[in-house]
Amino acid sequence: MNTIVKDPKEANEVIYKVIGVCMEVHRLLGPGFPSEFYKKALEVEMKEKELPFQADKELQVVYKEQVVGTYTIDFLVSESVVLEVRSNRDEMGDLEIQHTLRSLTLSGAPMGILVNFGNLKIQYKRILPSRAMRGEAPRMDRIDKPLRPMGYRETGRTRESNPIM
Repeated sequence: MNTIVKDPKEANEVIYKVIGVCMEVHRLLGPGFPSEFYKKALEVEMKEKELPFQADKELQVVYKEQVVGTYTIDFLVSESVVLEVRSNRDEMGDLEIQHTLRSLTLSGAPMGILVNFGNLKIQYKRILPSRAMRGEAPRMDRIDKPLRPMGYRETGRTRESNPIM
């Protein structure tokens, strides 16, 4: 499975596999370790499941056509899913979701997943960029609902349809 997946439906299949890998790692390691341990365990598990990935992928941040720095994401799986790993109890907030949204924008991946191994039960959120972030036009088949302006910042949503501000 060395193909590059850019279609959101195909990326969904990759996400299911990634969630399964994360659950297996959490089942065997449990909570309480630093995130580096979970990252190394995820690498082992993804190799075993033959999921193509790039760990600690560096991306360039460009401002007005000038490179201003590099940005590192934990994993880019099948060139289509950004996987961000956390291991503290309180690391599933808006700031981490915005971090993952920036990773999606920079990598061009259609979906992301934020995973927290720091609790007794694994926590994860699927993160989808908004249409504006993907560069798509608003859906015109939904004329009955007025279009809302984006405001000064981009918004995305989680799988649970919670708005991300």
